[in-house]
Amino acid sequence: MNTIILAGGKSSRMGQNKALMKIGGRRVIDRIAAELEPVSNKMIVIANDPAQYEHMNAFIIEDEPAFKGQGPLVGIYTGLKEAGCGPCLVVACDMPFVSARIGRELVSILKRNKVDAVVPIHEDRMHPLFAVYDARVAETVKKTLMDGKRSVKSFLDRIDVEYFTIKEKRDAVWNMNTMEEYIQAAKMAEGREGE
Repeated sequence: MNTIILAGGKSSRMGQNKALMKIGGRRVIDRIAAELEPVSNKMIVIANDPAQYEHMNAFIIEDEPAFKGQGPLVGIYTGLKEAGCGPCLVVACDMPFVSARIGRELVSILKRNKVDAVVPIHEDRMHPLFAVYDARVAETVKKTLMDGKRSVKSFLDRIDVEYFTIKEKRDAVWNMNTMEEYIQAAKMAEGREGE
């Protein structure tokens, strides 16, 4: 599979770039990459400032210029276009505890059921920014953006999606948007390292 990490936008609620914040001594984006690199054929990072990610073993690209700064759907489009073909695991940069195992499970469902996307649901909430998309839907994302629609949901409404309920602990789809959640993530990481 290809992995597409959305390295974030303005992070208005956090007040700083979430991808670069450290948890357990490592930047969040480096934690994500370390977890997913072993199961990825190609790793793509979509970044506003590529220079901050040059150390990574990944293709670092900026949002498609025509739609720059218009939210995560643009990052999904840019990543799928770069990937070209095959299943792509899209991951937001604020998910420090993503699971390669769940990522692989989503990919296997996509291949087996020949759907356009597999989006996990946890506790009745869908997580389209930790989901698998077939790269062939890139044109549908582009059309959605050209129609002036920016929400990931508006794109999902146009494709064949399978929703998959995950029963694991919330960690795998847990994301941090506020400083309180960042502090909580740091404590969660300490707990994991102590296991």
